[in-house]
Amino acid sequence: MKNNKMLQIIAAAAFVTTALSAGTVDAAAARVQDKSTASQASSAKLAVTSERIVVNGQEKSVSMLQAGNGKLIALADLAKIYGAAVTSSKGAVTFSTGKNGHSLQLQTGSKTFKLDGEARTFSAAPIMQDNRAFVELKPVVTALGGEIIAAGQTLQILTAERVAGSFASASFDAKGQVIAVKEDADPAQVYRLNSDYSSSLLFSDPNASNMAISPNGDLAAYTDDNGQLYLLNLDGGQPHKLGADTSVKTDLTWTADGKKIYFVQGDKQEKISCISVDTGMITEILADKVENKSEVRVSADEKKITYIVNVTGVAQSDKDSTEDSLKIDYSGAGEQIYTLEIGVKDAKPVALTASGDNKLYPAYLSNGSVAFLSADADNPNAKGAIKAVSASGIAQDLIADVDVTISAASPTGNLVAAGITADGSYKVYSLVAGVKTEVYETKEDITGVAISDDGTRVAVVADGKVFVIQNGKASQLTK
Repeated sequence: MKNNKMLQIIAAAAFVTTALSAGTVDAAAARVQDKSTASQASSAKLAVTSERIVVNGQEKSVSMLQAGNGKLIALADLAKIYGAAVTSSKGAVTFSTGKNGHSLQLQTGSKTFKLDGEARTFSAAPIMQDNRAFVELKPVVTALGGEIIAAGQTLQILTAERVAGSFASASFDAKGQVIAVKEDADPAQVYRLNSDYSSSLLFSDPNASNMAISPNGDLAAYTDDNGQLYLLNLDGGQPHKLGADTSVKTDLTWTADGKKIYFVQGDKQEKISCISVDTGMITEILADKVENKSEVRVSADEKKITYIVNVTGVAQSDKDSTEDSLKIDYSGAGEQIYTLEIGVKDAKPVALTASGDNKLYPAYLSNGSVAFLSADADNPNAKGAIKAVSASGIAQDLIADVDVTISAASPTGNLVAAGITADGSYKVYSLVAGVKTEVYETKEDITGVAISDDGTRVAVVADGKVFVIQNGKASQLTK
């Protein structure tokens, strides 16, 4: 009985009955150290090691205690991570994360703790050693709304849980942050995803999946069912009309400086125009009556545009134009890439391609050539490839290692592409300043890719989750 009483007194003396800042928990405990306690505990000490962990993307050093098959973290280090205040009284510890945060109460030797008054349990009870409290990490992090990511040998802690859902697309803004569309929300939602795994909901809108985000990431452009163009400030506010024109507008594309938006115009996609973001004034760029234009792109210096024309069959008949004599010539049908010099008097569109393959995702590269995804839907053995064609019509393969299925480019001319390998997995390649680099591989289906302006970061949407790859390391920003 005397020994039990003495142990209770020692345990109570190990905590200070006052509010402590996150950085003073250990120091306060040290001031009440009892020599007899240290003598008694010395024979049963557990191993304490200094370890590196990653918190919200930043590496930190913490003290961990080996207890059985698991490890406990020093409460003082956990308090520093959360910027929490710690108070102790009569052997009970209160861990408070702020006025509008959470309050967590625990006691050494007890597997039961309380979060905001609700009882929860540890797998291993907190331990007091050398006047320092050590607690099981995962239950505390989870209770406080965070999560732990298993990533190799390094422990990763997120103080706020990642946003969950199925994402359809991703892009980079000028600051290198990722803007992604969550398609399983009703209506669709647009998030800004940060490198520390935090996120912010920018807006919800039924048109979110079809929006074009400005290069600096401040504005989104979209059209309603009537063809009216709208702008939305991603930092807050309501959408507002840009101009008053209600003709059909598709394939919205921002200029690199964010001052204009180019688009294909007309019921039959027969024109290409642009609109000033400042004034709402529309300028007609091309009206050659050729129908079925799509995927207009603008060079970084805004001196050229490139676009795709879907050439259909040509009707042929005899001089009497009888129904029986009508024939459709499909020999010249297919998708072809054209380019046009802007601001040059009497400039005419020039065909850059004449091949019969399908062409997707045209993009200007930094050297002025136009890259595109070439695919042959009629040949099941043919692989998709990224090709480039110069202004003089010289074509070359850029990425042909895999069956390319998707590609995207930055306004500055960097390119990223993903494709399927022989074993069914996906590989992702970047193309920066003419240098091709394999940056990522996964077994999951890739449905979206993007590359940053400086070419150092690649975003991938795989099975609805958003990943960012940088310096050979992939970070999963959503779950």
